[in-house]
Amino acid sequence: MNIFYVLLLGFAVSIDGFIAGIAYGLKNIKIPASSLGIVGLVTVLCTGSAMFFASMLEQYINPHVAIVCGSLLLIAIGIVSLFQEYLTKNIKDFDFDDDITARKLTISIGRIMINILAKPETADVDNSKKISSTEAILLGLALGIDNMVATFAASLMGFLPLYTPLLMGVIQIAVVSAGILASTRIVSESLKKRFPYLPGTLLILLGLSRLS
Repeated sequence: MNIFYVLLLGFAVSIDGFIAGIAYGLKNIKIPASSLGIVGLVTVLCTGSAMFFASMLEQYINPHVAIVCGSLLLIAIGIVSLFQEYLTKNIKDFDFDDDITARKLTISIGRIMINILAKPETADVDNSKKISSTEAILLGLALGIDNMVATFAASLMGFLPLYTPLLMGVIQIAVVSAGILASTRIVSESLKKRFPYLPGTLLILLGLSRLS
């Protein structure tokens, strides 16, 4: 697979990072360079793990079957992304700031992941207006789930360059930083409202392109 495909895949699964950056900028939540680096590192580890497990699985299945499975999985991720976008629109209407909800967030990692995707500022669990190292890990995992599964699917469809994990990490850091920078010029999440289903659509198209 050429670098253009890897870049397209990286940006398709990292758009949530851009939106998260905008949310942090608008809420005046700071992300220190060290925390940003942790987000990138978590992305690298998630991507690397996905590629490793895909390479192990490839040894036991037919290459053509692997390509088809990878393509279908990528399409499925795209469909889930579209559904997730629809679902999180409803989640955003709830208030996650009360004490009872805050306690639940500290207990349920799964809920934290969902809440961070729906409302990125909930990654600031202690309300310090600053993303700590621990909170950066949670943010990295929340943003890296789609990245990990998509990379696994893409690896089944064909060999991904060894630099892919590093590139994915750099893209994640770049899009979050770009979101923070863009927040100084954007009054609302108008970009996401305008193109809410773009990430899922891109993933579906990437999967279909490998089936043809």
